[in-house]
Amino acid sequence: MTDDRWVMHQSRPGWAVQEAAASAAPQAAVLWPFAEIALVLSLFFAVLAVKRGWRGEDRIRRAGSWIKAWALAAPATAALWVFLTLHSLTLGELTSDVRTEVLRTHSTNLTQLAEHPVSALVGSALWIEIPDLPMVALLAVAVLAPAERWLGTFRAVVAFFLGHVLATLITAGVLTTLLRVETERYVDRGFGSVIDVGVSYGSLCVAGLLTYRVRNLPLRLLVMAALMAGVIASGTFFEDYTAFGHNTAVALGFLLRPLATRSPSRKPPNPHSHWQPPAEATS
Repeated sequence: MTDDRWVMHQSRPGWAVQEAAASAAPQAAVLWPFAEIALVLSLFFAVLAVKRGWRGEDRIRRAGSWIKAWALAAPATAALWVFLTLHSLTLGELTSDVRTEVLRTHSTNLTQLAEHPVSALVGSALWIEIPDLPMVALLAVAVLAPAERWLGTFRAVVAFFLGHVLATLITAGVLTTLLRVETERYVDRGFGSVIDVGVSYGSLCVAGLLTYRVRNLPLRLLVMAALMAGVIASGTFFEDYTAFGHNTAVALGFLLRPLATRSPSRKPPNPHSHWQPPAEATS
């Protein structure tokens, strides 16, 4: 389903990437506790600045109001980001072997899909590693949250999981067929145990659906073509089956146009608005 884990473990340009990741692992293990301490101290001083009225209090309050407004406008996106962040932080505390086993257990590889299809399909969308957090944050801000505000939470969630599930199953079906037809060529590719988690399929499906936000038809077709071209071009960085899954996810988003009709588009709450109590009745 997702590219990141495949690139790290099995990509064709890949062994150099794998060796680099392996050599960087001890350094990350040393630096991670300091990053945690820095994060906790930053949050502590931010709260203290607001409570004591220190310089920068207004900026911190505005940032907090913006985050609150963003989360209220796209609650499913915010919840997904929180889940992914907590899971990635949890993985950061595990040893390499345990972390790999946890990710493999929640992967949508052929073994997990055959033995635990429901838990694999659902759980795989809720796990990433810490290096993937910036990309997930970008997808949340640029794709998932705008789509949720436009479509409404229910339809956005439906589009995400349809893309995630259908793209995964279609890709798995193609891989199974290839293993049967050309066994010698694909038997050593590790499709049964590859680590395969993340939100790329669901997010790309939502991105494909989001193109219908562009009302001008020629411009919309141009945006669709640019999106598909960008996804196809990015396939050079990933293994072939992952690139196929990405292309499939975008195409599924294009096919989900019925979800975009009569949209309950809603604006995010204004972080600067304040509740005013009703005026008291005068006698």
